[in-house]
Amino acid sequence: MLPYRPIHVYVESEARNAPLTKRILGSLSGCSVSEIRDHRRLEEEHVPFKGYTADIKRRVLILAHHPGPWIRPFPGSTESLAPTEYYVAHANGCPLDCEYCFLQGYFDHGASVLFVNQEDLLHELAGHLAESAPNRPVVYHAGELSDGLALERWSGFASAAIPLFEDVPHARLELRTKCVGVEDLLPERPPSNITVSWTLTPWEAWKRYESRTPDPMARLRSARACQEMGYPVGIRLDPALIYPGWRAGYADLVEQIYELLHPEGIESIVIGGFRYSAMVVDRIRERFPSNRLLLQEFVRCPDGKFRYFRPLRVSLYRELVKRVRKYDAEARILLCMETDQIHKDVFL
Repeated sequence: MLPYRPIHVYVESEARNAPLTKRILGSLSGCSVSEIRDHRRLEEEHVPFKGYTADIKRRVLILAHHPGPWIRPFPGSTESLAPTEYYVAHANGCPLDCEYCFLQGYFDHGASVLFVNQEDLLHELAGHLAESAPNRPVVYHAGELSDGLALERWSGFASAAIPLFEDVPHARLELRTKCVGVEDLLPERPPSNITVSWTLTPWEAWKRYESRTPDPMARLRSARACQEMGYPVGIRLDPALIYPGWRAGYADLVEQIYELLHPEGIESIVIGGFRYSAMVVDRIRERFPSNRLLLQEFVRCPDGKFRYFRPLRVSLYRELVKRVRKYDAEARILLCMETDQIHKDVFL
């Protein structure tokens, strides 16, 4: 089961007559429903929960109309070694509440926003696939500004999008999540170019910084279930965290990954060091005053984000790569949002 069921639904005026709105409200009997004008300006609305708090994340779902565009370039490094990448803006926000989450500095409130004019999204995605992916590798991410599957039981987005990739072998859809039980929500016998990926941290880091999410072993069991349904699975050690005992923690985590998952069914392993923008710092300190992640050595990089001091970062990446290679020498390992020079330092 997914650890989220809203008890307050805010419906944007422009979204109130959408078929998906009516289906969702019908499935959430007993919820209070408030009409709002603009999901981006929640502080101006007369609703019970506002702001960026744990309560609004746990209790509120917003149904809104998205004016588009739905498909946007993925904000990766200009020196990325990955193929062309986009993200699909099917939702904003996340009902989970990780202490380090960058969305805390990205949105003014913590409620999950589901865009209900989904037929417009699917039409744009089909056209984008036809134009961008006939002869070159293209990756589409669902889970950049939201958890890719946290709202799936109400949106049905993944189930509707997956068939569009059936005859487009150069394109890949990645559904990134921290949720469990998603195997019950996804179609069986998927095309081979659909990846369900899980972000994972070691148990101790989960207890410190992610305790309001499903634990790492529960995520791995869900990943195993998806593998058995035929889905390639992605492992995302992103953000990779430096904390007391991190080497032993990641050693245990990688061992658990290969105990539970079939190596041949792991599409890729992506590693990305913890990074943050200046706009998220105050909110982390305000909401989680005992959080110690920001006490490490960070430097500001050309993209404006703060990252671990380069020697720390390279050491972190090398250690994780070494641990993965111990179990699978042929594993496809990528670094997220890093420069060519960092790739060379780590892999060469």
